[in-house]
Amino acid sequence: MLQRHMQRCPESIVGGHRGAMISISQGQNAAIVVRGLTKRFGAQEVLRGVDVSMHFGEVVALMGPNGSGKSTLIKSIVGLVRPDGGSIHVAGHQVYGDVSYRRSVGYMPQIARYPETLTVAELFHMLTQLRSECNDYDLQLFEQLNIGSFASKQLGVLSGGQRQRVGAALAWYFSPTILLLDEPTAGLDPISTETIKAKIARERAQGKCLVITTHSPHDALELADRLVYLYEGEIWIDLPLEQLLDNAATTSLMGAIAWHLQQESTQ
Repeated sequence: MLQRHMQRCPESIVGGHRGAMISISQGQNAAIVVRGLTKRFGAQEVLRGVDVSMHFGEVVALMGPNGSGKSTLIKSIVGLVRPDGGSIHVAGHQVYGDVSYRRSVGYMPQIARYPETLTVAELFHMLTQLRSECNDYDLQLFEQLNIGSFASKQLGVLSGGQRQRVGAALAWYFSPTILLLDEPTAGLDPISTETIKAKIARERAQGKCLVITTHSPHDALELADRLVYLYEGEIWIDLPLEQLLDNAATTSLMGAIAWHLQQESTQ
């Protein structure tokens, strides 16, 4: 039954070889360019003139308190939220003007919502049909996160951790060069967490652009090259992590963030 559902998917979903991994330039050309981005939900101004660029070959940690605009910024880049003003260019294409940029992007939402009556296998099969132009699948996480062990289950009965594992595998499934990961390790067991962290490190080494939102200082220090800190819809910090820590003369990321915020607030 599972084999029938997956007959048009790559062999490795049902026990074949691992999908080919691509390698791209390590050059620091911009993968994402955001300029003057604004967004309001009712009376609440969520993004206030955000300017930021993310580059190939780096991992950017996007941090900030709840409600600071992190997820809205990510969703705007992906095209799920339409900003009120400003511009976004992804892989050289303007978001909302040219949907072809989506072929370059993998997205892992913080809370994934899927058709509950579909099985995991049917979901991958459906997405494979929708993206029929793709011939380079990355199934490494599908295998390493052991998704095949519950691929015949309906999505509606999966545990939170299983849904997160499916979301991670889908983010990489079409071999994107730009990845936007919203709290990618939230709710995962230690083995799955370390598997995804190792994947992020490998992808960075291949020259891809990865943006992760996180509340974990440990994860940011372990994974990222650069910190972008959002507060009340504005970017207060945008620095390489090493420089951020050196400026504050501390090894504590939260201490360094607090020091920089104090410096900014007194200017």
